[in-house]
Amino acid sequence: MKTFVLTLLFPMISFAAPHPATSTSSLTAPENGLYFLHKGFTLKTDGSDWVPVADSESSVLDTVRFAAKGSTPQTGFLSVRTDKVAKSASLELYTRKWMRDYPSYGFEVLSTKQFALNGQPALIVDMLSRSKGKQIRQVVLKNEDKVAIMTCMDNRDSFSKSVQQCNQIMKTFHWSTPEETAAPSVKK
Repeated sequence: MKTFVLTLLFPMISFAAPHPATSTSSLTAPENGLYFLHKGFTLKTDGSDWVPVADSESSVLDTVRFAAKGSTPQTGFLSVRTDKVAKSASLELYTRKWMRDYPSYGFEVLSTKQFALNGQPALIVDMLSRSKGKQIRQVVLKNEDKVAIMTCMDNRDSFSKSVQQCNQIMKTFHWSTPEETAAPSVKK
C-alpha cells in the first residue's frame, strides 16, 4: 500500500524511448543512412542540410520525404518510395510501363538515361510539369524483387538549388546485403 501511494505522489520519471531505436539513435539518424535498412538499402543525408519531414501524403503512400530544415511544403523535397516487383522483371520493363503514363498526367519527359549508381543499374528521368511550374528528377533502382524510386521536386525557378541537395543524398543510395540487414548478434 505504501509503495502504491508513493508512486501516485512521486511518479517515476523516465527519459528513455518507449521502444528501442525510436528516438535519437544512430539507427534513426538520417545522416548515417540506416533508416531504410529494413527496406533493404541505406541512404544518407550526410553532406546536405535536409532532414526527414512528416506529412500526411507521405504516410498514405508509404514514402519518406526529405526537405531543408524549416522549409514549407511548397519548397523542394526528395521523396523515397519502394515497390515489390517480380524478380524476373527488368528495370527497363518496370519503367517503360509508367513512362508511357507521364504525359497523360501532365508531365513532359525531358530526358532519360541509364547509368550505374554505386555499381548498381539505375535510370534517371528528368521531367517538367508546365501547368504546375514544377521540375522533377526521378532515380529508379532495382534489386531482386525490390524497386526504389527517389523523386526530387521543386518549383522550376528553384529546382537547380534543390537538385544539388537531392543529388547529394541520392548518390549515397546503396542496396544492403542480407548480412547488413540481419539483426546484430549479441556477443557474450
